Amino acid sequence: MIIGACGYGGTGSSAIKDFLKEFDGIQVLDRAESMFSFQVDGLQDLEYHLIKQYSRQFSGDAALARFLYKAQYAKVPFVKKLYIDPQKYLKDTEEFVESLTQASFYGMDNVDYETGNFLKSFCYLCMKKFVIKYYEKITGKIYTAWPMRKIRISINPSEFYENCKKYTNKIIENGGGDFSKIIVLDQPFEGNNPSQSFPFFENPYAIVIDRDPRDLYLAASYQWPDGMFMPRRDPQAFVEYYKRQRKNINYDLDGRKVLRLNLESMIFDYDKTKEKIMSFLNLNEEMHLHPKMYFSPERSIKGSQLYKKISGHDKEIQYIEEHLNNYLFPFENYGLSEKNTELNSGLDNEW
Repeated sequence: MIIGACGYGGTGSSAIKDFLKEFDGIQVLDRAESMFSFQVDGLQDLEYHLIKQYSRQFSGDAALARFLYKAQYAKVPFVKKLYIDPQKYLKDTEEFVESLTQASFYGMDNVDYETGNFLKSFCYLCMKKFVIKYYEKITGKIYTAWPMRKIRISINPSEFYENCKKYTNKIIENGGGDFSKIIVLDQPFEGNNPSQSFPFFENPYAIVIDRDPRDLYLAASYQWPDGMFMPRRDPQAFVEYYKRQRKNINYDLDGRKVLRLNLESMIFDYDKTKEKIMSFLNLNEEMHLHPKMYFSPERSIKGSQLYKKISGHDKEIQYIEEHLNNYLFPFENYGLSEKNTELNSGLDNEW
């Protein structure tokens, strides 16, 4: 079983990982995020171009080239990449791409010269229309040097999904994953549609955790330097960002393999939320060897209800409350009124 600890960025997936670290028989691989399935030019894009909407062979070729190019990011220093040696990851990725390649040849296509780079387009077109054309005419040989490249033919490969599973298993295994245990990955699926990436993994499940929009906005805007992927200090843009990510969730696709929770429920309704998670994963109390060692609601309360603790942003919070009312966590149901000031005043934000 592979469990995805998922969210929307800063919404609390770390709380799920920490909670599951406390159980026997569960291995949490969280040294880096595992978003290679749904990120741009990831496995979902390969699925689209090779299986669902291929255009001759060249749509698939372009998608495979971009997939390989994106993998080069693993070589960038000082960046957390998955869990394995960059060279090994690149080798596994190249072997995976070859497993999807039905044939190949050296050539050139529109994607090589139809770019916004004038100099590159000019050079490629000159090579195509003059140099290569006359070289082959004079020599009678096929030109294979620059700017010709390896073009892969991959049209509806029959074992696409099986090869994807082998690829993800290899990455997990090479990163120290023990398949005799339940394996937890960080962000392998998208929070709004996790099941879309399920075909690429063996026996996948997802726990998706969300967070009160007021706290998420304040944490990203005033506490969390890494929150630059979402609108900050702009409540209007933030409301659109938050709402549209969640508006089109198809809960029917979740089935029995997706559990959706609120971070605040883990903090203020710990026992009931714990039961939900254990039931979802078929865990028992005997497996919970280290209760609250990694996830402590008493500690985590410091990062909750930030809108009460960070002053000077009443207008921004009011706008969010008016436009995202359906997403506000009902603190009042847990004896936490708007005037309650007994919460820990710390401003730690560990998610």
